[in-house]
Amino acid sequence: MTKSTPWPGARHLLTKLTLLCGVLLLAACANPPTVPAPDATPKTSATLPDHPRLIASRADWQQLATRRASDPDLNRLVELLLERARADLKREPVERKLQGRRLLEVSREFIRRSLLWSFAYRVTGERVFLDRARREMLAVSAFPDWNPSHYLDVAEMTAGLAISYDWLYHDLAPEDRNTLRRALVDKGIAQARNGHKTFTMTNNWGQVCIGGMVLGALAVEEDEPELARDLLAAAKKSSFIALDAYQPDGIYPEGPGYWTYGTSYETLLIAALRSSLHTDWGLLDAPGLKRSAEFFTHAVSPSGRQFNFADGNEGQEIGTPLFYLARELNQPALIDAKRSMIRNKQGLNERFAPLIALWWPDAAKAQAAPLHFSGQGPQPVAIWRSSWNDANALYFAIKGGGANHNHAHMDGGSFILDLDGVRWAKDLGMQDYNSLESRGIDLWNMKQASPRWNVFRLGNAAHNTLSLDTSPHNALGMATLRMQGDNEAQLDLSPIFLPGQLKQATRTARVEGQSVSLSDAVTGAKPGNEIRWAMTTEAAITLNGNEATLKQTGKTLHVRFAGTPVTLEVVDISKPRADFDLPNPNARQLVARAPAGANGNWNLSVRFSQE
Repeated sequence: MTKSTPWPGARHLLTKLTLLCGVLLLAACANPPTVPAPDATPKTSATLPDHPRLIASRADWQQLATRRASDPDLNRLVELLLERARADLKREPVERKLQGRRLLEVSREFIRRSLLWSFAYRVTGERVFLDRARREMLAVSAFPDWNPSHYLDVAEMTAGLAISYDWLYHDLAPEDRNTLRRALVDKGIAQARNGHKTFTMTNNWGQVCIGGMVLGALAVEEDEPELARDLLAAAKKSSFIALDAYQPDGIYPEGPGYWTYGTSYETLLIAALRSSLHTDWGLLDAPGLKRSAEFFTHAVSPSGRQFNFADGNEGQEIGTPLFYLARELNQPALIDAKRSMIRNKQGLNERFAPLIALWWPDAAKAQAAPLHFSGQGPQPVAIWRSSWNDANALYFAIKGGGANHNHAHMDGGSFILDLDGVRWAKDLGMQDYNSLESRGIDLWNMKQASPRWNVFRLGNAAHNTLSLDTSPHNALGMATLRMQGDNEAQLDLSPIFLPGQLKQATRTARVEGQSVSLSDAVTGAKPGNEIRWAMTTEAAITLNGNEATLKQTGKTLHVRFAGTPVTLEVVDISKPRADFDLPNPNARQLVARAPAGANGNWNLSVRFSQE
């Protein structure tokens, strides 16, 4: 090997470099670098964009003004939100007050306020909104905890604080950021670092708790990278479990009311992942999720009332996730009914309402929506309407399923009917949980002998279906539904009756023009056992032979019975039946009763029309 020869001048260069290093070292010692105060110069994650990064980017906020100018309804929405934000400025901050075992209403009110003021600040730049949002955020951060024994409370509080913290990040003082971040970590996401038992729940709990925790992790990732990494991995692992509820056709088995709840957090999760990590883990393409927007749209009648099966109420919600899905599907017609709500100043108390402005679908030529929707799942449904543009149109909806699901009622075979702007056949809806839990009702026990089924609104006696004697439905039985062409659905109600009560029970619904026919057939019942047909209504009822005439708000509906001779009666259900039941103001039932024949058979046909 030949020995290398030093490069000419190398020794001279080395001497100069040594002297230069010495000079720099002396300068550094004389003028040491300034150490920034905590959070004065926050670290920037290599994996995430700068704040704001949750739900909407800086560009999305900048484009909002342009989009408002092109859509009067969107502009009106923003103006109404700003009006509400100003009106709420004088409110005192929320306090940690439990309602029964829940802090949930406080968490939700905090979300409503903090998002509203944070949104208003980003739109207007007015300091008053920043100051009021900051005050509210610091108030909940000072709570000793967010009620982890009922983890929905923690998840929602975390979600609200995470979004507001992110949207206001660069306008908050460093010490405030530190306080808010510590609350997000200590009272929220640290409890779910490696997952949480709620993550594997198959209902809305899984969606809400995963969504809330991921929002919190993404908000503080640059300061808590290892915590965020662990939590996101656990969330991703479990994120598809609750999505099974949408299969196969998008019918949310907990009803339209809980669709809004679960799907709000699903779309929050998807939107936050996309804006922060440029991925959605494939969640948006989960079977049935996108189509659930069609289910929710069809579940609102022309008169503006929901098909409120399971734990829900008639009043339609603005449905924040509908706007996100309508945008992703490029189907702006899905929000047509919501445009009307906004024009009428309705639905703006929804806590996520500011997100509607950010998720508003671009205007496009809308395709005519079908007048019929049906689908399978744990709670299969069929829904018809005669028009999308006429508030007086016929609307009829019927469901299979039954009590064997979260938040379900004994409502297999139940139906609702709207015509001429009136809801003739109605569902009483849910009863406030605390009103029952506070009286010792074991509300979440879904077994056959559970006191849950003694609550009038939850049992079959309150629903528009068949009952045998005074017996409750089978808590494990779920009725099936099959379409027989576009205008007829056949339901097998046999599973919702207790074993041995009958051999077969079938209900067939047929919609023709402006009338509906309902046919029930029972075989194999014990001779003499009474079978009860019922329909709940707020209409005044007059009986005449085999016909009932219903009158409400000056409108009339005729209900005609044929088949097995029945006794018709009107039953007042407005007063509580037990001390734990709530009243049902102005509610009554049209009831038809008859015993099964000597051969155990029973048949009844009912036609609803205005003629």
